[in-house]
Amino acid sequence: MKKVWWSGASIILTMLVSLDTLVAQAEPVQQTTLSTPTLIPTMEPLRVNSDAIKIDGFIDEEAWARAHIATDFVQLTPKEGDPATERTEARVAYDENGLYVAIRAYESEPEKIASQLTRRDRIDDATSDFVAVGIDSYFDKRTAFVFMVNPSGVQGDELVSNDIEMDQSWDAVWDVATSRDNEGWSAEFRIPFSQLRFKKAEAQTWGISFIRTISRKGEMTSWAPLSMKEQALVSRFGELKELRDIRTPGRLELITYSMGHLRRKLGDKANPYYRKNDLFGTVGADIKYGVTSDLTLDLTINPDFGQIEADPGVMNLTAFETFLPERRPFFVEGASIFRFPLRPMGGHDVSESLFYSRRIGRAPQGDIDSGGGYVNTSDRTRILGAGKLSGKTANGWSIGVLNAVTSSESAKISPQAGAPYEEEIEPFTNYGMFRVQKDFRSGRSTLGAIGTSVNRSDLVAGQLGLHSAAYTGGIDFRHRFRDDVWQLSGYLLGSYVQGSEAAIARTQRSSARYYQRPDAQHVAYDPTRRSLSGSSADFQITKMGGDFWKGGAGVFTRAPGFEVNDLGFQEGADLTALWGWMGHHRTVPQGPFRMWQINANLAQMWNRGGDRLQREGGVTMGFELHSFWQGSFGVVQESEGLHRTMLRGGPLFKQEAKTHYFLGVSTNPRKKVQFRAQGMASRSTASDSWSLAVSPQITIRPTSRGTFSVGASVRHKLEDHQWVTRLDANDTHYLFGRIDQMTLGVTARMDYAFTPTLSLQLYAQPFTSSGKYSEFKRVTNPTADSYADRFEPLSVTSDLGRYHFDVDGDGALESFRNPDFNFKQFRSNLVLRWEYMPGSRLFLVWGQGRNHYDVGNSVVALDYIEDAKKLFGVHPDNVFMVKVSHWIGR
Repeated sequence: MKKVWWSGASIILTMLVSLDTLVAQAEPVQQTTLSTPTLIPTMEPLRVNSDAIKIDGFIDEEAWARAHIATDFVQLTPKEGDPATERTEARVAYDENGLYVAIRAYESEPEKIASQLTRRDRIDDATSDFVAVGIDSYFDKRTAFVFMVNPSGVQGDELVSNDIEMDQSWDAVWDVATSRDNEGWSAEFRIPFSQLRFKKAEAQTWGISFIRTISRKGEMTSWAPLSMKEQALVSRFGELKELRDIRTPGRLELITYSMGHLRRKLGDKANPYYRKNDLFGTVGADIKYGVTSDLTLDLTINPDFGQIEADPGVMNLTAFETFLPERRPFFVEGASIFRFPLRPMGGHDVSESLFYSRRIGRAPQGDIDSGGGYVNTSDRTRILGAGKLSGKTANGWSIGVLNAVTSSESAKISPQAGAPYEEEIEPFTNYGMFRVQKDFRSGRSTLGAIGTSVNRSDLVAGQLGLHSAAYTGGIDFRHRFRDDVWQLSGYLLGSYVQGSEAAIARTQRSSARYYQRPDAQHVAYDPTRRSLSGSSADFQITKMGGDFWKGGAGVFTRAPGFEVNDLGFQEGADLTALWGWMGHHRTVPQGPFRMWQINANLAQMWNRGGDRLQREGGVTMGFELHSFWQGSFGVVQESEGLHRTMLRGGPLFKQEAKTHYFLGVSTNPRKKVQFRAQGMASRSTASDSWSLAVSPQITIRPTSRGTFSVGASVRHKLEDHQWVTRLDANDTHYLFGRIDQMTLGVTARMDYAFTPTLSLQLYAQPFTSSGKYSEFKRVTNPTADSYADRFEPLSVTSDLGRYHFDVDGDGALESFRNPDFNFKQFRSNLVLRWEYMPGSRLFLVWGQGRNHYDVGNSVVALDYIEDAKKLFGVHPDNVFMVKVSHWIGR
C-alpha cells in the first residue's frame, strides 16, 4: 500500500467510507470496541537564539538537551493503541523566524533501516522509513502543514484540509538534515514561519503531532493517538503551547524562470509555416505575497508548463469527452480549496467537478477550413496571467479566489488558392472562481459558498458557437454529530449560460442533454434561445466513525439545463439518483489479515421525465495479509435501463442487463520486486457482448537510488451494438455495428536519484487500439422487450472505403464511411531535475511523440509487431527544453 507522510493513515481512514475500495470477507467475529483517544498530549517549545541550532542531523546542541521531549508514541498500525515497538523522541524549539524540530528514531536493528533515495515528494514508506511533523498553526483542528523526511534526507511536504484531505502538490521552502548511528537515525527540521499561516497574538497555541513509520514492520506510530475507526487526523493533534513573541513575517517570494525550447520534426517543405528546427525562448515569473498573516496571493505571468509529463493515449468511442488529470504546477498546488466534486459519493462520474482547471489554456476550440492548403496554429491557448488568493482566517473563514486571463488565438491559413489570411479560433477569455467556507463547532460543521464565471469576447464567441458568458453558484454544508460518528452533507447549485442562438442550440444538442431527442416530453429544443439555466442538488448521510460498521445513503438530482462545462467537467444532466451502501471494515488484525472489508451498495437513476435509466447493485471485498499481500474482488449487477446517449440524440435505447466482475492482487511492496495486477470483465445477458481487461505491473528497485516499473493495459472488447453513424434519408436512421476491438497500452517509468536534489525521470508509453466492424444493423424499435427486435440487419456492399445500401427501399443507395480504425501512438519524456538551492530548480527535458493512424479498408487486425514497426517507422516529433527557475524569498 503506497503511503506518503501518514498518508498510510489517511488512505486507511479515507477508505472507510469509499464505495470504490475493493474489500474482502472474513469469518464472523465477536465485535470489539476500540476506545477513542480522549487525552490531548501537550508540550512547550524551547525559545532559542537564531544561532543556537545547526541543521546537520545531529541532535547534539545544548539547546536540545534543555528542550521538552515528546515520547510515548502509540501504534496506529498494526496494533492500534499498543505502545510503539521502537522508542521515538521529538523536541521542538523556536526563534523569532522559525520553528525547529528534532526527531530521534531509535532502532533495535539499525542495519534494517529502510531508506529509498528518491526525488522530492516521492517518499514511499512501503520501501522507506520516515518521520514527519504536522503543524496546525491556524489551530482550527482542520488544517495542517506537514513536513517529512526519510533517513536518506529526501524531503516531502503536504497540506491537510478538512481534517483528513491530503494535498501533496503543496510545496514549501524549508531545511532538513538526517544522520544515522548504531542506535538508529535522527532528523533535524527548520521550518520558517514564512511557510506557515497563523494569527497575530502575543502567546499562541498550535496543534502538533509527530509520526514515524518502520517499513519492515509495517508499523506506523503517532505521538497524538489516532484511530482508524475515525475520519479524523488534525482534530486529534496534540498541543504546542506558549509560543511567544514570534514575528509574523512579511512574506514575499519570487520565482523567475527562463526557458529555451527547440522542436524538431519532419514536415512538408512546401508548407510556408514549416520549420525543421523551431527554436524560441521565453521568460515568466511566479509571485507569492502574504497579504496578511493568513492570506496568500499567488500570481503567475506567462506560465510555462513545458516539463509536464505527456497525457496517456486514449481511444474514446463514447459520446463524451475524455477527462485528463491536471499536471500543471500553478493549478495543482494548493488546489484543495477549489475542489468541488459534483457527485461527492454514490455517483459513477467521480471526475465531474465544478472546477476543471484544464479548461484554462485549453486547445483553441474553433474549426479551421484550410481550403486545401496549410494551417499554422497552436495546440494550446496562451495564459497571459493568473492569480490566486487563498488562506484561512483566525475566525474560521477559508477563502479561495482565482482569476485567469487567456489570449485570443488565431490560425494562419495559406489556402490552395488565394492570399494567406488569419482567422480567430479562440476568443479573449476571463475565468474566475471563488470559494468560501465558515467553520462552526471547532470545524465539526461548515457552511460554504462557491461561484465560477467565464466571460468571452462576444463577437468571436458568437462566431465560434461558444458561450459569451457562463456562471455557476451555490452553497454547501457539512455537519458531524454524535461524537463525529455521523455526517450530514450536501450542496445546492445553479448554472446560467448565455450566448448566440447557435451557441445555446449547440448546448441543448450536446451529449449531456440531447433536447432534440424525439421521445423527450419533459424538455423542448428551442433553436432561438439565447440562454439556458439549471440546478443541481446532493444530500447524503454517512456513518463514518464508531464501530466497524459503516454506511451511507443519499439523493442526487440535476436539472436538464444544468451546464458547467465552460469551467467545470460535466458529462450528463437531466437525472436523479438514489443510492445507499453498507460495509463492515475490520481495521485491526484478525487471523491471517492485517485488515479486511466488505461493502454492499445499491443505486437507481431516472431522468426528469420518469424514465428509469439505470439500476445496479454490487458487493466488493478485499483484504491485506500480515505478509502485506493485498487482494480484492467484487461483482456488480446492472439491470436493463433506458440509455439516453446510445443513439446520439435519437430516442432512448433499452440497454441490456450486464454483469461486471473485478479482481486485484498485489505482492509485498516492501520487497525489491513487486507485482500487481487488476482484472475486469463484463458480460451482457441479452446479446453476446463482452469485454475483458487485464492490467499487470511490475516494479523493481535494483538499488536504493533507482526504481523501474513497467505496466500494461490490455483490453479485448466485443460489442454487438457499437454506434456507427446516423443517416437522414426519407427518415432518420441510426446505424450500429458489431465491433471487435483490441487495445494495448504499455507504460514504463524509471526514476533514479543521484542525490535528494538531483534526479532523472523517464516516462514512455506506446499505445495502440484497433477496431474492426461487421454485422451492421439499423435500429427499428429501440425499446423493444426482445433484444433481437430492436434491430434490422443491413445488407451492405463495400468499395473505396465506404459501405453502400438502400436504407429506405426507394432504390437510391445511401452510404457511410468504413469505420474500421487502427491508431498507434508513442509519448515519452526524459526529465533531469536539479534543485540547486531550496526552491530553485533546473530542468533539462527531452520529449518525443509519434502517431500513426489507419482507417477504412487499410485496417487489419491488431498485430503488435507490425504495429510497432509502423509506429517507430514514423519520423518523431522531438522537443528539447532547458528551463531554469530561481526562488527569491524571505
